[in-house]
Amino acid sequence: MTNSAPSQISARPRPRKSGGAYGVIHRLHSVAGVFVAPLLVISALSGFLYAFAPSLENIVYRDVITASSEMPAQPLADQVKTAQAVHPDLELSAVQSFEDPAKTTRVLFDDPTLENSSYRQAVFVDPGSLEVTGDLVQYGSLRALPLRTWISEGHRHLWLGELGRIYSEVAASWLGILALAGAWLWLVRIRTNKTKTAARNAAPSAHVQRQQARSIHSVLGLWLLPGFLFLTVTGLTWSSMAGGNIANLRAELDWVQPSPDTAIAGTTTDHSEHAGHDDHAHHHGGSSESETGEVSSQGDLTQTYLSQIDTVAATSREAGMDGIIEIAFPAEEGAAWTVTEMRESWKLANDAISVNGETGEVVDRVDHADWPLAAKLSAWLIQLHMGTLFGWINQLVLGAIALGLLIIIILGYRMWWLRGRNGRPGRLQAAGQWRRTRPGVLTGIIVFLLAYMVMAPMFGISLVAFLIIDAVIQALRRR
Repeated sequence: MTNSAPSQISARPRPRKSGGAYGVIHRLHSVAGVFVAPLLVISALSGFLYAFAPSLENIVYRDVITASSEMPAQPLADQVKTAQAVHPDLELSAVQSFEDPAKTTRVLFDDPTLENSSYRQAVFVDPGSLEVTGDLVQYGSLRALPLRTWISEGHRHLWLGELGRIYSEVAASWLGILALAGAWLWLVRIRTNKTKTAARNAAPSAHVQRQQARSIHSVLGLWLLPGFLFLTVTGLTWSSMAGGNIANLRAELDWVQPSPDTAIAGTTTDHSEHAGHDDHAHHHGGSSESETGEVSSQGDLTQTYLSQIDTVAATSREAGMDGIIEIAFPAEEGAAWTVTEMRESWKLANDAISVNGETGEVVDRVDHADWPLAAKLSAWLIQLHMGTLFGWINQLVLGAIALGLLIIIILGYRMWWLRGRNGRPGRLQAAGQWRRTRPGVLTGIIVFLLAYMVMAPMFGISLVAFLIIDAVIQALRRR
């Protein structure tokens, strides 16, 4: 009897000072994690699929994006005319031309029936044979086709629109906090709670299993901590509330991507006859206008643009624009064309120029080197998050982070379950920990959380909801 008591006492974790931050951070990490984990599971599963979406897209749409004729490229004007025959009623927006002769040219149209301006109708034309290989909706600057767009929408908002974005914002905002809290807890345990091997062996089997699960959970979390923080920062940029705050901050600090000036010196344009039309209404191939003169004017302008597009493309290549370039039609009559190097794998710099379609002269140029550093970092981080900056390596890393997060969550639930089997039920209580924390430490935690809430409001809303629910549970238990 006298020998058994010491071993049981030594098997328990060393008590920590109640006035420290350990208790409240532990509750924030473990208890809040139990509630938030289901959202993180959804993000991890959809994120794993999202990571490999670019590769899946290349497989599914191989016949559409591949030019199989192996013939010399025809003029871009002829390629655009071929695409116009598919959508004579839509407004021309841009042409995406590939240096790789094995890739089809994409002629883009603005379609008012699509969800927003980020979606455009794309007609794929074999540059050699002028054969139309596909007609699909394309999304964003990374040229996502329907499959990748569908996967992206599931990852961002579960195909539920704005309402679904709440889930992704809550998950992204909590991921970084939970990861940082877990790393801090691991550091404290290493310094203050080194349990002897003999004591561990004397502990109940459920306690040993819980310690083993916690060890893997902690080590894996530390290895993946940079990835979790990266996904939090980049994921919040797409969220509804936090994303808007980040966009406003970037605009205030002038951290946005600059664009070349399209005004041509010495030219004036009379827009009176086009009053009531949008900026692009002057260059589409067909029109529903009732006035014959207006239709004729727009048709003539379209022919003018088609006669200029090959000159603009040649000027762009001579100016050093390489890779995939997007040649955007002038936004209004008398303005310059805009040519932009598109984002693609292993391409870290994206220059842009504006070109006078009549003379073929470069009007303005914005090199990637001239971007604000924050704008460069933003572009790179977004591409990293989407798995397109470094090709398949990027996708493998993202897939590994998603799988690691799933394993960590499973181990976390196992630890909570084993805590109950060890005679110490995983009771969801946190209010007492806040009350026992020293005022100075508690103030620091609250200040940090409030500052984070300002940038990520959904984190604050969910945290307050969690504290209210916990307080109600505590009140019921005291009764």
